[in-house]
Amino acid sequence: MYVLTRHDLKDQLQHDQFTDAVSEVVTFASTNRQQVIRWSLIGAAVVIVAVGIWAFMSHQKAARQADLAEAMTVVDAQVGPPNEYDKTYPTEDAKNEAAIKALADVVAKDGDSNEGMIAQYTLATIKAKKDPKGAEPAFKRVADSGSSVAPLAKIALAQLYLGDKRTADAQDLLRSIVNGPSDLVSKAQAQLLLADVDATVDPQAAKSILKSLDATDQKRPAISRAVDSISGQLK
Repeated sequence: MYVLTRHDLKDQLQHDQFTDAVSEVVTFASTNRQQVIRWSLIGAAVVIVAVGIWAFMSHQKAARQADLAEAMTVVDAQVGPPNEYDKTYPTEDAKNEAAIKALADVVAKDGDSNEGMIAQYTLATIKAKKDPKGAEPAFKRVADSGSSVAPLAKIALAQLYLGDKRTADAQDLLRSIVNGPSDLVSKAQAQLLLADVDATVDPQAAKSILKSLDATDQKRPAISRAVDSISGQLK
């Protein structure tokens, strides 16, 4: 699997990559309901590296940035034979074990700071690969925080709730993002995720959401693809 470098991620943050990611979530969810939880949580581990880059560009204290940066070098590490250019681990399990320890150290040290919450969220996404339900408390803690990654934690929680047939709880979380969008998750992106959920339980509500999308957003390729995907469910 190709692993994005920090340079790649920094460049992507200037484009429409997260919108594309949300579009892919919607498209995948439309056709693979039973696998959506596992897919979204694993995918979130990639997204969070981009969030880490965003955090480095903020005005947080240098010490906490350094803590998070060091942990992220483990999260970013390659799996494969040692080489002189990159940090590597012999197996994915070895890498995950090292990443869990590094991130847990940041959580313990930096607590409820933005960097601590980023570490908490990243840690939850790694653990959720094997135990989604067990990761729920960590996701909820981040979702309830005022950190930059709270919207991403809400999306992860919504997917967990859908897997447990807690559709109303998932809808509530997504509506909270619609009503309070952020730099990481726009109103349109949250609307699409909510419309995808509504498509299976309240088609009329899903249609209303699609009609309410801002005209400018609808012209964006990723948004347009997601709208087409959801609209296909409603025919």
